[in-house]
Amino acid sequence: MTLLQLAPEESPPDHEFAATKLYQCDLPLLNYLLQDLRSLLRSFARDDLDITPHQNFTWTVHDLNRRTIVCDPDRLLTSMDVKVVGFFGDRRTDADDCAVDRIENLLHEEFRSYPGILSYSSAELIDDQWVDLVVHRVPSDRDEWRTSKVHVHAVDQLAPEMYHSVRIHNGSILGGPIGSEPVIIESTKYWDYDASPVWHATRDLPTVVAETLASQTMASTAVTDKIEGQSRLW
Repeated sequence: MTLLQLAPEESPPDHEFAATKLYQCDLPLLNYLLQDLRSLLRSFARDDLDITPHQNFTWTVHDLNRRTIVCDPDRLLTSMDVKVVGFFGDRRTDADDCAVDRIENLLHEEFRSYPGILSYSSAELIDDQWVDLVVHRVPSDRDEWRTSKVHVHAVDQLAPEMYHSVRIHNGSILGGPIGSEPVIIESTKYWDYDASPVWHATRDLPTVVAETLASQTMASTAVTDKIEGQSRLW
């Protein structure tokens, strides 16, 4: 599989899921999940909510499922910068949802063996699509996570069967989740499983582009957070 390098402004004409305009959709969703985590942590910091390591919170908003797993609550309360991974997959309509649920549960259990992973959040979208946000400490955590046998199986065997395409954003949150800064996307990887051979590409975003995209989402995220405030469990 050849890895292509996309320019910051390049939108491949035959791969709509890799269009640069999707950053404008993806970033608000990732910040939406960040607000879930942020609300939990602020309740924890005020002693309004007890959180034990790897505690799993699940709830629904407008009949759509949401989840946040807080792996290391104490570390998440610090103001140190953290890294993030954002996952977007175009799930096939005939995907085996039970198989997806099984592998996700196994992956969640694997978090206990990888202390660099600080939290995991997910939200159900319409048409049985999902978005995931993982917060971790440093870039090397991603390399360690790739050694997980469950993760390797999910990437190599299940992903091509479950998804038409996948894009994964890597980025950061300055000042940590407990602060007020948004997600910054620094690079993105793409897989098109419907192409033969599989199409695989990556894109690096210059700092000025990444920061501009992040600032453009802050206002919309703040409005969403106010609207959602009455829908949370904490």
